[in-house]
Parts: sequence; C-alpha cells; structure tokens
Amino acid sequence: MSEDTTKREEASLGDMSPEDFRRYGHQVVDWIAEYLAHPERYPVLSQNEPGQVKNALPSTAPERGEAMEAMLADLDRVIVPGVTHWNHPAFFAYFAISGSAPGILGEMLGAAFNVNAMLWRTSPSATELEEVTLEWLRQMLGLPEQFGGVIYDTASISSLCAIAAAREAVSEFRVREEGLGASGARLRLYCSEHAHSSIDKSVITLGMGQAGVRKIAADSEFRMDAAALARAIGEDRKNGWRPFCVVATVGTTSTTSVDPVTEIAEICRRENLWLHVDAAYGGSAAVVPEMQWIFDGCEHADSIVMNPHKWLFVPVDLSVLFCKRMDTLRQAFSLVPEYLRTGRSSQFHGLRSATWAPVPRDQVLVCDALLWS
Repeated sequence: MSEDTTKREEASLGDMSPEDFRRYGHQVVDWIAEYLAHPERYPVLSQNEPGQVKNALPSTAPERGEAMEAMLADLDRVIVPGVTHWNHPAFFAYFAISGSAPGILGEMLGAAFNVNAMLWRTSPSATELEEVTLEWLRQMLGLPEQFGGVIYDTASISSLCAIAAAREAVSEFRVREEGLGASGARLRLYCSEHAHSSIDKSVITLGMGQAGVRKIAADSEFRMDAAALARAIGEDRKNGWRPFCVVATVGTTSTTSVDPVTEIAEICRRENLWLHVDAAYGGSAAVVPEMQWIFDGCEHADSIVMNPHKWLFVPVDLSVLFCKRMDTLRQAFSLVPEYLRTGRSSQFHGLRSATWAPVPRDQVLVCDALLWS
C-alpha cells in the first residue's frame, strides 16, 4: 500500500496522519510553552462580557471540519480572552491550584493511551501505577499503612463514596438492598457549620435528605466544637435518630480552619461512628514535614480525601480517597456484571470495579510524571 493511499484512508476515518499530528503537535507544545513562560501578558480575570465566547462561535455544528490552522487561530481569537487564568501567579481566588509542565506532558501521554482502568485486566499499568503512586503519597502524608487509596475526579465524589461506605457500615439496616424507606432508618451525619457544601449534597444524593445533616457550631477559630458534637449525638439518639458518620475538615474553604480531629476521633470511637476527614483543601500541606501536624488524629479516621490538584502541581481534576475499610467501600458499590468478570486472580483485580468510578484515563500518569518529578 502506498504512502498516499495510507494518508487518504486515515483522512477518510476522520483522523489526521502521524505526520500532521507531529507537525501540529509541535505547534501546540510551542504555544503552551510560550503561554507558561509569559503569564504577565494576560489579565488574571477574563475581561469578556457574558456570551462573548458563545456569540463568537457558530450556532450550529459545521458540516465539514475546519483546518487545524483555523482552529489554532480561534484559540487566540476566541478562547484565550475568555479564560480566567487560575495558574497565573497573581490568582488568589477560591483555592490554590498548581498545574505545571510535567503534568501537561503526563496528560498528553494519558490521552494517547486512552485506557479505561475499570479493573486490572483493562489496563494493568494504569491499575498498578495507581496503587504504587498512592502508596508513595500516603507515605509522604505520614498516614498509617492501613490506608488504601483510590483516585476519583473530585473531592465531592470522594466524600460521596466515603459517606456511602459509612452508611453501609450501619449493620442493623439493609439500606443497599431495601433502601432507606423500607428499612425505616433515620440516619444522621454531623459536620461543622463551615464544612464544604459537598457534604450536604452527598447526604441529599444518598437519600437521607437535608434533615440527615446536623451542623455543629464552631469555636472562635472556626473549628468544630467537639463538646457540642458530643451533646448533639446524645440528643439525637434520645430523639430516635441513628448517628452514623462525622465529617471533620482539615482546611475549610472559607477560612482554612482545621477541626480538632483528635477529639472528634475519640467521640467517634466511643459512639461507634464512621469518621471521614475532608482534607481536600489543606491536606496537601502535610507533605511538608513541619506541616504534618494538620493531620494529627487523622490516623484514627476511617476515610480521608485530599486533592493533589491543590498545591501538588497536578492539573485539575484529581482527588484521592484514602480508606482503612476498603472492604466496606467495596461492599457499598460492588456490583460486577458478567462482562467485567475475569478468570485472573490479582490483588488489584477488585479495586476499580469495587469503588464505582473508573479512574480518569490521564490522571494516574499525571501523578507519576508530576508529583514525583
């Protein structure tokens, strides 16, 4: 088959030839390098008016694809003016974010492989690399070896899965099989009045309603009042509620306060409650030895979420859920269809399918290429 015939066949399938990919790939990498080298050229906050990007684009999909030159021109003409530059050194809104060049290269490789890490057989490298990388991260954070790790996309999903596992751990109710209504469970979760809204949304999503969340008052430093937590649990038990989970926060979004996890953990031990620690914002700081105090008491938690895309140079989104009770997390979600069953026994085999959400195809490589570069 001639080279011209091969190129025509590739074009007929809608993809570009390797030669064109190489040429445009160099252009895109050069553009990215220039963008990273000169952030001062851009205002931190987009100066666009609402609808400006939308109105600059066709209202219907084109019948034929455009040339790459036209698309790259649109990048400068349409897209860049509408970008708020989170990686800009003068960006101080919301929370710290830290994508960087090695992470971009990791995403490129991940996109090229385009694998789905549902379980070990679907991509051994992705599954085992996830296991190794998260073990490194656990060690850097100073967490006990009883914690296993799994990658999700956002802290909201990580916390949702952790709270589902906490619900599964309530042995007297068969919520997974029968649902909350049939079991008659009145479950209640506790968190600080400064906890992230994703905790409320997780409880709502899991069918326990807003009444299933009780907010605990904070002290003068915006930390959960542990004594108030203990009183609230006692009151709820008397009033027919079944306390099942406490969420402590390490780095609240609004004030970066750190709840007294050691005291909260003791209450959870005494009351037999699942302790989930939301360290999505502040947890990355614990990789610095002098900051590991923020994880004091977290060794007693059942689950912890932290986001490497905050401060650890990983492009968004990448969230890590560490859990001591992976069997309970697996029990909450495991429902393996026939097409995912394999005859191969492996310590990695059940992890992905057990925890509901497949790892983003690029982010394991991002962790390996970037966090440890």
